[in-house]
Amino acid sequence: MKKMNSMNLQKVKDFIFSRKCSICGRIVNETGRYLCVDCCSILKKKGQIKNVENYFFLFYYEKDIKNVIADYKLKNRRNLSIELGFFVKKPLINLIKEKEIDIIIPVPISKERYRERGFNQVELLLETMNIPYEKIEKIRNTKHMYDLLDEKSREENIKNAFYNYLDLNDKNILLVDDIVTTGKTIQEIINELYKNTNPKNIFIFSIALSKVFKKI
Repeated sequence: MKKMNSMNLQKVKDFIFSRKCSICGRIVNETGRYLCVDCCSILKKKGQIKNVENYFFLFYYEKDIKNVIADYKLKNRRNLSIELGFFVKKPLINLIKEKEIDIIIPVPISKERYRERGFNQVELLLETMNIPYEKIEKIRNTKHMYDLLDEKSREENIKNAFYNYLDLNDKNILLVDDIVTTGKTIQEIINELYKNTNPKNIFIFSIALSKVFKKI
């Protein structure tokens, strides 16, 4: 009996946790959602498109959106792609039209990271929004950038980690990521894209951008 009660208690805990808002922790009444109405409203007000030269983003990487993205890609809350799409889709489509984007490329993850997570969070978001994209490869697994404190270590960590086989000559390219921190990963991808092809322009869009970011 005690074992059964313990099992039932764990099921109740799992059920309650699965319905907690990713930001405030309150129970979300609507099945399949992970953001409460109040937190959605706050994010909607914050999520206006901003830019630093060719880097476009919706949020500064602060606690609320940080929790959402962490839950999305690290706690297997894949349905958050639907809720994130609510904030992302309109400004992203407007940017695609404004910059006359020819090819969208999500930042890839390594095969090892894919096996751990089960999905690429940026690709899933684009698919949820029905936005077509092309893929490049991440050919080398790397450490998490937030584990590396100095600039040189970050550069070495990401160096030659990507491979492009797409013909991007004279194309307007949009790189899409969830978070841009220092910009080292994006810059390494841009370096790779320019190795064997000649894009017209390369723009960057991310859900969030760190306040420590500085244009390289």
